[in-house]
Amino acid sequence: MIFSQEAGRGIREPMNSQGALKRKKIISNGGGETTELLISGDLHRGSNQCIWSQLSKEVASNLSKSVVSLALPNGQELACSGIALECVGNVTRFLTSASLARALIGNRSDHDNLKVEVRLGRDVITGFLGEYDLDHEIAVVNVMSVLDVHVVLLNNPAKLEPGCKVVALGHGISGDVMATEGILTDNSSGELKLSTCNISKVYEGGALFDFGGNFFGMNLFRDSEGTFFLPARMVLHWLTRFTSLRRIKFPVRSDFFRAVRVGQRFTAEVRNSNSNQEVHRYVPDMDQYEELGYPKPSISMLNDGMVLINTFEDPFGDECGEGVWRELSETTSSNIHENIVALASFNGETRFSACTGFFIEWNGCSTVLTSASLVRKSGYENKIVENLRIEVLLPTKKRVEGTLQHYDLHYNVALVSVKGFHASHPAKIQHLWDDDCDVVAVGYCFKSGKLMAARGEQFGMPVTLDCKYLCYSTCKITKAGIGGPLLDFDGRFIGMNFYEKKVGTPFLLWREILDVLEHFKTEGSVAKVDHAGKPSCLPGWTMAEDCSVRPNSWPVPEPSWCHPDDPKIQSTGSLAVYMNGWKELYV
Repeated sequence: MIFSQEAGRGIREPMNSQGALKRKKIISNGGGETTELLISGDLHRGSNQCIWSQLSKEVASNLSKSVVSLALPNGQELACSGIALECVGNVTRFLTSASLARALIGNRSDHDNLKVEVRLGRDVITGFLGEYDLDHEIAVVNVMSVLDVHVVLLNNPAKLEPGCKVVALGHGISGDVMATEGILTDNSSGELKLSTCNISKVYEGGALFDFGGNFFGMNLFRDSEGTFFLPARMVLHWLTRFTSLRRIKFPVRSDFFRAVRVGQRFTAEVRNSNSNQEVHRYVPDMDQYEELGYPKPSISMLNDGMVLINTFEDPFGDECGEGVWRELSETTSSNIHENIVALASFNGETRFSACTGFFIEWNGCSTVLTSASLVRKSGYENKIVENLRIEVLLPTKKRVEGTLQHYDLHYNVALVSVKGFHASHPAKIQHLWDDDCDVVAVGYCFKSGKLMAARGEQFGMPVTLDCKYLCYSTCKITKAGIGGPLLDFDGRFIGMNFYEKKVGTPFLLWREILDVLEHFKTEGSVAKVDHAGKPSCLPGWTMAEDCSVRPNSWPVPEPSWCHPDDPKIQSTGSLAVYMNGWKELYV
């Protein structure tokens, strides 16, 4: 089979053995442009229900959610279909024809020209061209959202039997899913196979299934005898050369936030490409962004594929049971499970902050040690949230009310009590030998209940935050890990983690925490101390060698919406270490 490419459009069409290009019927728009006349298949939402009526209800539902429309932005001509391929984290990946990549590459002048308009029903979402292979006619498009799609299964490609009845699917830019039927033939051209389905260009990149819902391949182009398609086994073969979503470092975006039609609530049902297990996710309406303390996105922001960064739900490291957790002893892992909590602070019904905490032995009872960032008023070093209410997510996943017992905004330490719960293995903050051992930072997400950990090493004393007593580790955490414990691999307490993006993860060592806790014993509880009477320009109580003349600043990045290409959310993966204010090395 010989191919030719239309100039400026990046669409390949077959040529016969004499080299004569086989043209499809076209009509003129009157302005010099031409548009291909669509061949009428069966519209899923139209009047012809012949093909869909032959499918079971489950198969019809799955097939209708397996394809999307992919189009060039800004009114450019090319439009084709894509196949839902993979859903991992907050990204949905679609397989399509390399024609899309050719067109985008030909028009590329900046990153905007790598954008793709992805249509799923009546919704339009911005996607981005990912990896592609022009020689083998495949490309992928990534969408920074979890969409309500049915992911095709590639791990066990169905056997292709000549005479098998098949259905070719396409998705129009109008929002309609189209289908046309045919049978498999024994004709082939290299790695491509042929069906008798009669398709148009809009079907290019769409899926071919049998009537039982088994994925047979991706439709490419129509020949006089039918439609050539890339079989599922070849799709799987060539995709193994691409980077799986499971290994791509996309900008972090919480499972809880994704682009959807404003005001809607629905449960997304997607299928993992490696299993038949359905995953159900809840998508909030716009009011819940405000309730969770996040800025509301506009419709244009969502449609432009913008992502919400610096949330309290951003994951880090390894989820419990994976990665570094396998290096911990069963006893250490169990003690962490039974000791860790997540906390959230509220002003009325609006969430203000969230972080991690852990039970410690203090003053004869089990109390939660956490960061005072939980209660600090935004923009103030020495004020706490008004009308404060605290909720605690216990190790049992039960949510209970917490009471602020003590806090020190200068050293960023707080104690929260919980009624009716006694930790079986509270952490012991005790004197340890200074040791440059490997460490693990632990975090617990208040919203999802995910328990996470990241490993790292301790390193020198960089000058980034105000507090002179901070040490740093190479553990990479998110805001969800603020207030969480830093432990050695035997489970011994090293310090409490805070957050800083540029250098590493700062933490307050056990010995300074012991000093703060000793001060709490003499100070009395929050209810008995008039913190409001302290001058806001002074740090209040300080340690013996602390000569601070103003409260330490503990900045925490605010949630914001950004484009995925924004430099401020692209990580180099390196940590700069500062000695006496000078950048010395990267780790």
